[in-house]
Amino acid sequence: MLGLSYYTVYEYIREKRLVAEIVGGIYMIPKKAVEEFRPRPTGRTRTKPPAWRSYRAGAKVRAMDIQVRAHEGQQQRLIEKLKAMQENQQYLFPGTMQRYIFADDADPLNVTITLIWKDTEMPDESVVQDELKGFRQELADVLDWETAQYRTKQAIIHT
Repeated sequence: MLGLSYYTVYEYIREKRLVAEIVGGIYMIPKKAVEEFRPRPTGRTRTKPPAWRSYRAGAKVRAMDIQVRAHEGQQQRLIEKLKAMQENQQYLFPGTMQRYIFADDADPLNVTITLIWKDTEMPDESVVQDELKGFRQELADVLDWETAQYRTKQAIIHT
């Protein structure tokens, strides 16, 4: 219900961030406590945004944006498949420093996949294409790859 590992739940109980009682040697958490629970961010909260920068020695940040449409009625299935992909650590796209999959707020059927590399760590195009091929096959039943649009970009400055 919380979407957390049981280790994290035990830690939250120990820290008294989550209310629980031991009954017969088992932790029992009131339903109300689960419904009202809001995890705090881990680590320290930023007090100021990171500065703009660029890499020394000429390294560049490269990105690929893929605009693709989810099949009607398949949004929940897409989310389930992405969560399974995350749990199994699949389709990591070698060399990427960041990967994002966004659903558009105005039209959740519009999905943007963003892959970001530092050019000094970006693999050969054939490696990227092989990974993309498997990724497309995995999501072929929920995303309309026939109409997907691909764009590559180079960062000018970044954080």
